[in-house]
Amino acid sequence: MEDITLHIGTRRVKTIYSVIASSNRLEILRILNTKGPLSYSELKTLAGFKSKKESGKFAYHLRKLVRQMLINLSRSERKYSVTSLGRLILNLTRQIEEQSVIESGKLFVRTSRQTMEEFNVDKITQSLVKEAGMPVELAQKITSEVESRLYKFQTTYLTSPLIREIVNSVLIEHGYDEYRHRLTRLGLPVYDVNELIAKIGSSGDGIDSLLSQTFEAVLSEFLFLNQLPKDVSDLHLSGDIHISNSGRWGLVPDTLFIDLTHLKNSGLHLAGSLFPIPRISPPKDLADATTAFTTLASLMASESSAEICCRGFNGYVASSIGNLSDEEALRTLKQGFILSSLSLPRKKTSPFVSIQIGGTLDKEFDCDQKSLDRSTRLILEAYKEYSSITPLPKLKLILNDNIIGKNELADNLLSIVNVGGAISLCQNDSFYSYLGLRGDSIDSQSFNGVILHGLSLNLARMAHESIGDETYLRAKLALLLRSSKNALVARKKIVAETIKKGLMPALASNSAIVSAENVKLVVNLTALPEAINSISGERSSLSNYLSTSEKILDTANKVASEKEEQVTVAMIPEYGTERLAVLDTEKYGKSAVGPQVKHGYSQSINIKIDNVKDDLLRKAELFSSKLNGGCSVRLQLSKQSSADDILNVINKLKGEINSYTITRDMYICRNCGSKTSSPISRCKICKSATIQQSPFL
Repeated sequence: MEDITLHIGTRRVKTIYSVIASSNRLEILRILNTKGPLSYSELKTLAGFKSKKESGKFAYHLRKLVRQMLINLSRSERKYSVTSLGRLILNLTRQIEEQSVIESGKLFVRTSRQTMEEFNVDKITQSLVKEAGMPVELAQKITSEVESRLYKFQTTYLTSPLIREIVNSVLIEHGYDEYRHRLTRLGLPVYDVNELIAKIGSSGDGIDSLLSQTFEAVLSEFLFLNQLPKDVSDLHLSGDIHISNSGRWGLVPDTLFIDLTHLKNSGLHLAGSLFPIPRISPPKDLADATTAFTTLASLMASESSAEICCRGFNGYVASSIGNLSDEEALRTLKQGFILSSLSLPRKKTSPFVSIQIGGTLDKEFDCDQKSLDRSTRLILEAYKEYSSITPLPKLKLILNDNIIGKNELADNLLSIVNVGGAISLCQNDSFYSYLGLRGDSIDSQSFNGVILHGLSLNLARMAHESIGDETYLRAKLALLLRSSKNALVARKKIVAETIKKGLMPALASNSAIVSAENVKLVVNLTALPEAINSISGERSSLSNYLSTSEKILDTANKVASEKEEQVTVAMIPEYGTERLAVLDTEKYGKSAVGPQVKHGYSQSINIKIDNVKDDLLRKAELFSSKLNGGCSVRLQLSKQSSADDILNVINKLKGEINSYTITRDMYICRNCGSKTSSPISRCKICKSATIQQSPFL
């Protein structure tokens, strides 16, 4: 009996070997193993049997594989898939191929395409000429040296990354850094990927954040090695400047100013017809309007990195409500806010959406003042409800201070901030982004375009190096500002080319909503208050502080406006200030940097609303007037702050500071998402100890 079984098994093995002896059948197995279940026609095309004359031949090979149970046909799905026996055969085949390579005594390369090829030294020369732009004669010389080193290795096969490492090593030894940069392989070490997975898993950001941070890490390397001038890259790496969102900085704009009148009148379109996104017609009612807005927010968030400012939202809603009752309109608006928030990327450093309530653009819509007033009330109520159930709102409000009566405005501000809403105030008919960027053009007309920023100068380091010498600090500021300005001008061209290549279809197709032709360049000043304190002396008089500030800011404005391409200067929150503080701590010591080591340098003027000091207001007024790109001013509420306190400050700032945010420290349970304005060690709802203070952005 045992002999009969052995005979049957031997015959079965011979039959299987005869089946896979055909290169066509082996290729069919490999395709199914790689691509997964495929239909008859899909598999036939991928296997190269494209003509009708070859149909019989393909069917013959397929029957052979099915009969030997190497592939299986699902009758219900009508698709073929590889069996476990088929996978075993493929693994054995690959091992045999690799062993044959070893026995041959030749040198082979395991390529990034997952194939084994005989080593061809000419490919190194071709790569040096094509990828690095090296002259042929020099490329042949480098190749010869690399070849001699590779043959000294006691290995049977090489890998593409290993060959590239040896080439780069030879280039470094000969001082060819420029060529090495062009050849550098971009990617993450295995350890870094594992660390990233663990970090994102504990933060709760989700798989989308892991994928985006992984590809942004690669694009960040690409930016510093290939896109930026070497001197700018060196300034960033050393800590003299910081480039925020470096993975997206060399591809997409930071902040977009959007005109919602065109969304209302013309809808939303994408170039071409192959995008899996419906074309949005002009909205006819509030449900249509919220759908169009949600789609717009989602598309623009993928083509920006900081903020999407939507102007005219009040008129957009008022002109769409129609005969809806307050209850129906409120429910639709709240649902729209929730869906818009869900459509945005979850990563904390991803762009958010700010919506303007009030302002001159509302008058462009076909609605009367009564409709606008009703819309204002409903939007504020819907936003309050949205904020109360959202741990970290990705939607922010920008209110003009003349939309409703001052008392009612103060009450609304307090109630929204108390539930964790994010809100800023603009005086009169001015318009600023939530970050504090100016929303008008040079001729004071409404700005409808993109702002490139995300580049911050480290003024704290300049102050450390100047040792109290104001002239030295201003000279250093001028030098860094010119380099930064050149980087932004170069970036403007890069972004324009990215749009032309079709990588930003939403921006390219909707120029009436947001024009990519209208571009403003902004350089950010980080640690400006710390630098002025260092130069003027922390105990100096207010007049001395203001005088020093004025000289520094005048220098910045003068250098920024040089030549044809004008740049403005601002002081707004940008990611990365903590990094600059850490680098300065390593260079100058913890005592020199102070408490900023933990939280990062200043990028806003912070005013406690129940203790408004005149000297701090004077400083804020000067900064706001001199920083022509924008200035972030934050009014911080305490637990005891009332609507009267807010009203008093609004009246006090009238005509002095055009834009400011009103904030309150919130404490969020990472387990259940509940929020409170009181510092707690354990959640009152779920008893979890995972409490996090909400960030400003």
